[in-house]
Amino acid sequence: MGLVEFAVKYYSDKLDEYENNHLKKENIYEAKQLLKLLDDLEDESETHLNELMESEFSCLTRLRTLLDKYGEEPFPIDHERLQSTTYGDEEYELTELLEILGKKAGAVTEPSKNPFLNDVIQYCEWIGYSEDTAYVFLLRDSLLPYMYYYTRGRKDIYPWLLSRRSLEEITATPSVDDEIRLSLCEALENGHIEFDEFSSFCRSGIVSALDNHQELRACLTGLLGSIDKEHIMIVESGYIGTLPMMLKALDERIDIRLYTTAPFLYETYSDRIFHRRYEDMRKFETIYSHDLLMRFSSFHNGKFYVNKSVDDNVNKMSLAEIKKFLV
Repeated sequence: MGLVEFAVKYYSDKLDEYENNHLKKENIYEAKQLLKLLDDLEDESETHLNELMESEFSCLTRLRTLLDKYGEEPFPIDHERLQSTTYGDEEYELTELLEILGKKAGAVTEPSKNPFLNDVIQYCEWIGYSEDTAYVFLLRDSLLPYMYYYTRGRKDIYPWLLSRRSLEEITATPSVDDEIRLSLCEALENGHIEFDEFSSFCRSGIVSALDNHQELRACLTGLLGSIDKEHIMIVESGYIGTLPMMLKALDERIDIRLYTTAPFLYETYSDRIFHRRYEDMRKFETIYSHDLLMRFSSFHNGKFYVNKSVDDNVNKMSLAEIKKFLV
């Protein structure tokens, strides 16, 4: 069962449950979060799942009707609307670019006034730091947490640009992350909710999927093999946690910290998520430095290379965000 099939069954069952019971406050909040997840997909121009579920069982209409019945409004699309950007052809090695950005941000006079950044700083404080642990930040969505650690002189921190785009480029396979995600959906389908049981179930399926993409597996094992710490902490924005779980399947030293996750994974990731406010996910993802500042260009010799935005406003806003995270 893939993500689409899982979502269809999950949402259909939830709607039946909601419509056949008088809902408590926490149930209404959950319904709002589930609708927000679908509204976020629409906001990202990923419409297939929404269109499918609306045509099959009027999913969005029923969720909105349900909230209206209880006098509730859907969560708004309240993150800042970002424009598209243009990237230059010059390739930057990722860690070198981040060092340059840190120095440039130091010269910025006014840090970003985006109030949500205070929540991201609290997330960084919650993650913590231990000398026997290496910290791997999955960019682009963890650029600011990486800068928080980097500018405080933390050792054994690694920015890795692992994303849908980079996985597709490395494997030359469209939507390869769906193959990895399949095991996570199957674990939930089979009732493996507790984290250790969940990750154990996922491991064999993920490793099997990576066996079909030896170039990606070699990339990941090489990166992990370069870390000699007793523990490795993977830091990411969240949602389903596909990439952290992919890495965990390859290395037993790994634990994960997510900003938040989808409501159907709250119990699984439990104390590994900062909070259960899924409705803030897009705020995290659409920070300028996370969304537009750079894009994956290539991976070779064990290093990530990126192209940087040439848009003056994107660079200005991104540096102001980074400034907020400097000591």
